[in-house]
Amino acid sequence: MSEEILTITDVEQIREIFYKYFLKGDVYLKTKNGDLKIYFLGVSENKVAFKIPYIKSFSGIGLVFARRGHSIIYIQLKFLDKSEDESFIFHPIKLQIINVQRKEERLVISPQSQSKKIVYVTNIISDFIMENTLSMEIKKIDRIKEILKSDIEGHFPYIKIFFFNEGRSDPRMKYFLLGNKPLHIYDMRKKPSTEREMTDYTIYMNEIYAKDYYLQNRKQLISEISVPFLFRTKIPYGYIQVNSTAPIPENILSIIKKIAISGDEMLTKMRFFPVSNDKLLVSDISRNGLSMAFRDRKFIRYFKERCRVYFDLMLPNGKKASIQAEVRNIVLLENKIIKVGCEIKEMDALSEVNYEEFLEESSKENIPQSTE
Repeated sequence: MSEEILTITDVEQIREIFYKYFLKGDVYLKTKNGDLKIYFLGVSENKVAFKIPYIKSFSGIGLVFARRGHSIIYIQLKFLDKSEDESFIFHPIKLQIINVQRKEERLVISPQSQSKKIVYVTNIISDFIMENTLSMEIKKIDRIKEILKSDIEGHFPYIKIFFFNEGRSDPRMKYFLLGNKPLHIYDMRKKPSTEREMTDYTIYMNEIYAKDYYLQNRKQLISEISVPFLFRTKIPYGYIQVNSTAPIPENILSIIKKIAISGDEMLTKMRFFPVSNDKLLVSDISRNGLSMAFRDRKFIRYFKERCRVYFDLMLPNGKKASIQAEVRNIVLLENKIIKVGCEIKEMDALSEVNYEEFLEESSKENIPQSTE
C-alpha cells in the first residue's frame, strides 16, 4: 500500500486543518489500552481543546488522529491544562497527514435489524495469553522438554527446545511468527540450487545463523532442522531445533515434525492453554477483517494491539470459520462500548468456503456497509 506523508509544524496551517478534518467525524486519542474516542471543541492561536471522557488526568505528550477519506491525520500534542467539564487543553507540536489507499468496505452486522444474521466469535485464545501461561508453568514445560529430548537424545550433537516465553527476540521464533514453515538447512557450506531453497538459505544465514553465537562458535555444526510447535496447527509458540556435524537428510524432517506435534498434543491433553468460550458479537466484517463489539470490560483481557488471536467465527446455519488474525485496533466508543478490529491472517480451506459464502449471501441481502 503506497503512502504519502506530509508533515506540518506551522501553527496557522495546523489551525486550518483542525477545522477541516476534526470538526466533523470521529476523532481518537491513542492510549496504552487502545484508541479512545474524543471530541474536538475548538482551536485558538496555539491551543486546542478536546473533550476526553473516562480520563481524569493527563500529562506529557499525546497523539490524536482522525481518518477522512484517503487521509489519516495525526497530531502530536503537549498537555497544558484541564477544566472541570472534561475539557483538556493542548499545544499542537506537529501534524502529519498520511494519504493511504482507501480500505475495503465492510458489511455491518446489526443484531437488532438482522436477527437471522447474528454472528459471533468464541473459543478465543491470544498469543500473549499463551505466553503468560508458559511463564507460569515452567516446571511442566521443563518436564515436556525432557520427554521430547529423550526421543532423539544421542542422535544429534545439539538439540534445543524453545518456547516463546523465553524471549521473542529469539531469531528462530521471529521467523516462525512470520510463518509456520519449518527450517531445513541441509549443509550451510553449500548454497542450494533452487531459487526457493536459496531464499530460505539466505534468510537463515543472514537473520538466524548470523545472530546465533552458539553455532558460530561451533563451526563443526553444519546443518539444521527447526520445526515450530503450533497451537491448533496455526499459532507458533515455540520450536524444536537439531543441528549436526553432517548434512541432515530430508526424511529426518518428518521425524522432527512428528516430535513437535507430539509436544503440542501433550499440552492439548493437559488443556494447558486457557481457551475462552465467551461469545463476542461481530459488528462488521469483510474479506480481510472483522470487528467485535462489547460493553463488558472483562473481555478486553483477550486482546492487545498487534497480538495474534485465534477464534472460531460462528456463522448462520450452523457453519463456522476457524480464523487466525492480528488485532489492529482497540477503540472505546460512546456508552463505553469497546470495539476490537482484527485483520485476518489465515484460515483453513473449509473455513474459507464458509466465510466466502456468508459474505456473498450477506451482500445480496443489502446489509449496510461501513468504510471505517
